[in-house]
Amino acid sequence: MARPIFGALPLTGTPTVLDVGAGTGATLSYVRATAPAARIVGLDRAEGMLDVAKGKGWGAVAVADGQKLPARSDSVDVGLFVFVLFHFPDPVEALREIRRTLRPDGRVGIVVWGTDPGVPGAKIWTEELDRKEAAPDPRQPSVVQVATMNTPEKLTQLIQSSGLAVEKLWAETFSHPFKLEDLIKLQLGCGVASRRLPSLSAKRRAKCEARVRERIAAFTPEELEYKPEVLFAVAGSATTN
Repeated sequence: MARPIFGALPLTGTPTVLDVGAGTGATLSYVRATAPAARIVGLDRAEGMLDVAKGKGWGAVAVADGQKLPARSDSVDVGLFVFVLFHFPDPVEALREIRRTLRPDGRVGIVVWGTDPGVPGAKIWTEELDRKEAAPDPRQPSVVQVATMNTPEKLTQLIQSSGLAVEKLWAETFSHPFKLEDLIKLQLGCGVASRRLPSLSAKRRAKCEARVRERIAAFTPEELEYKPEVLFAVAGSATTN
């Protein structure tokens, strides 16, 4: 779903690309295809995820805090925040940091969730987990800031607050038809279910999973379709506009 941002950035011939929150290296193939000669550096706080990125051929990676980038000022041509900006305790500070590292004509590409109905079955997981008295979601609210940037107006304000200027901002709606087993596998691997299920005993966990599977199995193909809105933005230093 992030692919449209790569075509909107000046990546062709770009010397340096900094991917903040690179994770497992999901963006590598897209960046490499558009900027084959670029030095691509991936940063993330999770060393284990960066190890996966290395396995995909991404050699230049470093464990780092996106709010304190280990990069010189005026040294980056293109910066990326792909589905990661809403995980920072202070998103504006993260944007200020990337602005500091950008060359005068540098650009940053941002991808965040817009209107998101949630993955099919998310409400059912919450209901069944609550029914089994699973512990609350341990994830800190400070790293879930989607609501501060999930409309074009909010995202624009956030970007401008950092001293960057929005050059282009648009929204696209995507559609992904899930199959039951793929959906269950995804929800067991990440999201609220994966974080709350471990608090249950093996027996209660099995019953919870079985009940969720039974309820989601009754979904129609339309109900298994995920249709999120995604926001894209390209920004540069305000002084360049």
